[in-house]
Amino acid sequence: CWSSDYCGVNMYKITNFFALLICGISVCFAARVKEPTWVSVPKKVYNPEKYLSYVGKAKDKSQAELLAVEGIASVFEQDVASASVSSSRMEQASNEGKVAIAKSQNFNSKIMRKVDVDSLVGIEIKEYWTDAEKNIYVIAVLDKPKTSLLYSNMIEKNNAEIKKLLNAKTDDEFSFENYARIDFAREISVLNEKYLSRLSVIDFDKASELEKQTVSASDINAMLLQIAKQIPVYVYFQNDSDGRVRSAYAKMLNSFGFRTSQERNERYSFTGSMSFEQNIPKDKSSVQCRYTFKADLKDSAFAQNLFTLSFDGRNSSNSYSDAQNRALRAIEARAAGNSTEEFRKFLQNIVVHY
Repeated sequence: CWSSDYCGVNMYKITNFFALLICGISVCFAARVKEPTWVSVPKKVYNPEKYLSYVGKAKDKSQAELLAVEGIASVFEQDVASASVSSSRMEQASNEGKVAIAKSQNFNSKIMRKVDVDSLVGIEIKEYWTDAEKNIYVIAVLDKPKTSLLYSNMIEKNNAEIKKLLNAKTDDEFSFENYARIDFAREISVLNEKYLSRLSVIDFDKASELEKQTVSASDINAMLLQIAKQIPVYVYFQNDSDGRVRSAYAKMLNSFGFRTSQERNERYSFTGSMSFEQNIPKDKSSVQCRYTFKADLKDSAFAQNLFTLSFDGRNSSNSYSDAQNRALRAIEARAAGNSTEEFRKFLQNIVVHY
């Protein structure tokens, strides 16, 4: 070595290089060694006899959480894209402590959008780990005994409420109010059947036991239809010369089980009117028919207006008669579409007394 200083500097650099190399190898080795067992073999940490578990892996934390939760939710054979929608009466009964429904937990917004809240019952995100490549691992866990108890308590509470609804005394059996009471019992039963289905996955014996105590939604629906058949509704619309619109809305009512009538003295009536107006655009390229529709469901026994439908629109054609015919078709189509959904919401929002 022609210069001791030069050689000393080189030896210092070489020594540092090897030290850093060894340190790097040690870090990589340590990272590999420190990988949690639950990442590669989750069943060793979370015994499948007691737990359901699933590991999600992604570069993004919220995506890893979603994958982990979806992995467990998928065992319940539910549509992870769906979302549970409760009626206002169900929400009210839940707030009053009468009915037990699954509540949103502390999951990220992505999970809440993608996974049905009923399938999140009992699921917890337990652990996180990030590897050297910045992949994030998340494990979601469901404690079977704990979740079985949660579902069982909800089902038992709801069964008690169903029995109250079905056994409640009424002096007005064939009324919309009584129909709503039985329909609410059916709605709770549908919810319970969903919970029973999920419970059967994690505790089949308990689910079988509770199923024997549960009134099925199909049985309640049969009761509901028997009541609806005894509730005739008079249907009539002004300017409906050929009865097309009456027929369309009679079908709407029939789809819910109600019987329609042409007797004006019925307790319930669904009546209204239509108006049509011709309009010619400035460019005179077509003829338009503007229409309005309004109808009310009334209870003559209490002089109450129970439900109102109101909408308008316009249709164009080469002639006014054809444009008007198209307008009538649009009103008919509305009966089987938006009007049916609005009427369904009305039935679900009737205040239930028992």
